[in-house]
Amino acid sequence: MKRLYGIILVLICMVITSGCLFEKTGQTTPVKEVETQQSKVPTEVPKGIPVLMYHKIGNDVNNDAVIREDLFKEQMKFLKDNGYHTISMEQLYDFVMHGTPVPVKPVVLNFDDGYADTYSIVYPVLKELGLQATIFVNPGDVGTRLTWDQLREMKSGGMTISNHGFQHISMGDLSKKEQIANIEKGQTKLASELGIIDNHWFCFPYGDMNEDSREAAKTAGITMAVTMNSGWVHTGDDPYTLNRVWIGNAVDIKHFEERLSTEHYSNL
Repeated sequence: MKRLYGIILVLICMVITSGCLFEKTGQTTPVKEVETQQSKVPTEVPKGIPVLMYHKIGNDVNNDAVIREDLFKEQMKFLKDNGYHTISMEQLYDFVMHGTPVPVKPVVLNFDDGYADTYSIVYPVLKELGLQATIFVNPGDVGTRLTWDQLREMKSGGMTISNHGFQHISMGDLSKKEQIANIEKGQTKLASELGIIDNHWFCFPYGDMNEDSREAAKTAGITMAVTMNSGWVHTGDDPYTLNRVWIGNAVDIKHFEERLSTEHYSNL
């Protein structure tokens, strides 16, 4: 009987330990599950990959940093219905650095700033359609729009949560030391609140950089960063100055399709 109790105790400890390990590396686990599901999809090394950049979802039609909810849903449905595959930042990194094949018709989804609608609108749509995305948040602002509990839920649901700087300030206006501090403080907060100890992705606020920004990002543990420069991402690109494709109210479904299929798309 004592031996039986001993075995049960060991099993309980193993379960608890594995749970702790999931918390420490949990960011990658749901994403890996998506990548496993993609393993049956044909792969290719495309000439380039569009990284779609979204901000707020809402009804402010005069602000092109905002996109209407109905238009956003139409765009996500278009991706699903037309065989596009959302890939992770890790897959994008491997493509940039090594030319690693990715699922056919690849696209990356980014949502910047951490608006409340990222949880209330974006997340349910992506979850329903089986799409993955990276959400770039300013950890110092969490609680004003998104909450940590909402971020935890989205992370558990397969979204990648990454660093947009502890505060949303122009990095190009900061010294190298100040830039490192803004990134590292964000990294520390993501680790303490979400258990993300392996974040390697960064989004420069306003897309702004200076001559110290690349080295500052490297020093803070970042291996790939995105900007607001227009265009697709290619193998061999500078991993710290990656282009993205702006998506706002001006991008109707016709121009959305163009931005997915044509690198030199219309400038609206």
